[in-house]
Amino acid sequence: MKKASSVKTIVESQAASASAAASSPTSKSSALRALAAALAALVLALCVGFMSGCSSNSYTPEPSEQKIDNSLLHTPGTLRVGVDASNAPYAAQSQGSIVGIDVDTAAALADELGLKLELVDVGTNAEGAFTSDNVDIVMGVGSDAKNCWVSEPYLSSSVVLFAAEEGTRVPLPTDVFVVAAQASSMSAVEVTNRLGQDHLDATSDIQTAFDKLKSGSAKYVATDSTIGSYVAHSNNQAIYPIALLAEETKYCIGAPITASGLQDAVSEALKKLSDGGVLKLIDQKWLGEQMNLSSLTVIEPIPEPEPEPAEGEDTATTNEDSND
Repeated sequence: MKKASSVKTIVESQAASASAAASSPTSKSSALRALAAALAALVLALCVGFMSGCSSNSYTPEPSEQKIDNSLLHTPGTLRVGVDASNAPYAAQSQGSIVGIDVDTAAALADELGLKLELVDVGTNAEGAFTSDNVDIVMGVGSDAKNCWVSEPYLSSSVVLFAAEEGTRVPLPTDVFVVAAQASSMSAVEVTNRLGQDHLDATSDIQTAFDKLKSGSAKYVATDSTIGSYVAHSNNQAIYPIALLAEETKYCIGAPITASGLQDAVSEALKKLSDGGVLKLIDQKWLGEQMNLSSLTVIEPIPEPEPEPAEGEDTATTNEDSND
C-alpha cells in the first residue's frame, strides 16, 4: 500500500504548532472553539523532532454515545489510529506529544464516533500497521492504495508554484525568472522537468526558499502545497498559488479490507465532519486560507526533443516508393 506522504522523499522540515486536541481531554464543542480561536493568532512554533519505532499518545473526549460496536475495534471504546510522526505538518513529535493535521482530524473522528483516541506512530509502515501495530485505521493513505480500503479524501496536495504577488502570471520556460525550491526535493525535480534546470535555485531548506521569495531574489517558490501553506502561515507571509507542477495527491483514511462495519462508520463520521465545517477549521488552523488546487493550471513537462537522424541516414523517399 502506498501512503500519500511517500510522494515526498525528503521532509521539508519546519516547526509544528502545538495541538491542544491531541494532548488534553476536551469535548467536541471545546475542541472546535480551540480550532476557531487558533485562526485569530499564530501558534508558537515548536521544535519538531523525528522519531523511529512505535509510540502512542492518548486523547480522551468527554463521554458521549459510542456509535461503533466494540467488536470492530482492537481495544473496546478506543480508536487506535496510525500516523507517521515524522511527517510535519501532518503529524510530528513536539514536546512529548504527536501534533498535526492528521492528529486533529483523528481526534475529531474519534469524538464523532464516541470513542477515546490512541495515536500510534507507525512511521511509513502503513501497510503493515494493521497487523504489526494492531491499529484500527491509518491516516494519510493514498487514494490509489491497493491493499486496504480507503475513505473519501480529507485533504489534497500537489507541488505548487507560489508567488509573492496576487495575479502573477504563469511563467513560460522561455521567460527570465528564478524558482526557489529545496534541493533534492520532488519540487526541485518538477521545476527542472516542467520549467527547465536554468530556472531552478536549489536551496538548503524550504524556509530559505521562502526568504528568497520575500526578498525578491526569486520570483517563485515551488513546494508541496500543504507544507508551503503551513510555513507561510506560521511566518505570516502572504503567498499566492500560481500553477501546479504535478497532479493532485489525495490523503485518505485507510482501514482493513475486511472491516466493512468500521469502513461504514468512518465514512459516515468523516462526511459529518466535512459537512459540519470541522475539517475546514482544522485546515485553516494549520494552513491558513484554503487553496482550491483544481482551479490552478497544470504546467506540463517540457517535451523531449526529437532525435536527430543518424549521420548518413537517408531520409529521402525510397526507390520503391518513388516507383509507385
